[in-house]
Amino acid sequence: MIGTLAEFSACLADAQTRRADTIRSELSPALSARMNDAALTEALICGLPMAQGVQHRILRSRGRGTVLTAKLRWRDGVRMLSGTPLNAEESAALEMARSIAADFLPLNEEARFQQIYGWVCRNVRYVHTAPGQKGYERLVSAVGALLDGQANCQGFADVLYLLCGLCGIACEYRCGRGERQLHVWNAVRVNGEWQEADASKGARLPTI
Repeated sequence: MIGTLAEFSACLADAQTRRADTIRSELSPALSARMNDAALTEALICGLPMAQGVQHRILRSRGRGTVLTAKLRWRDGVRMLSGTPLNAEESAALEMARSIAADFLPLNEEARFQQIYGWVCRNVRYVHTAPGQKGYERLVSAVGALLDGQANCQGFADVLYLLCGLCGIACEYRCGRGERQLHVWNAVRVNGEWQEADASKGARLPTI
């Protein structure tokens, strides 16, 4: 049984290495030779689900996009719930999240989730910024969503995950290809049933 983030990270790295070999074998020799981190590249190109709690980050794209360098990063919401050391901003965001969650804890599970979802949609503004542009790092995390009041789809999913975790509601990340790009949202289990929850879309509706 995997009990720590370090153990999961090692397991994930092993799985990705094996998957990279499979993906690379399906690419043409010329294309394969020009790609780094084939498993991550495949996920970015094909829009396959990312590992739970892990983000893929594009660090560099060179030429016509034939060379991609990527890395893995734990989602901030996962780290903030795991008890790992946090910096000052992360600690402030976690305290804010705990204060918000405290108001919802007395409610039943369904009402608790509705309050969480409504709070996120009302208090976080959707902002789209491409990877590498100024402010992008803040938009993909629960920290930016809570302290700045704005996020992209990743940030919305992360803050919803964090608040649900603090309120005892099972929550997972979901990832797929939207109309033009990869999109991240959540699935939550309420009253024993899983349901989709996309707060980034909810925030853009005229009313909540």
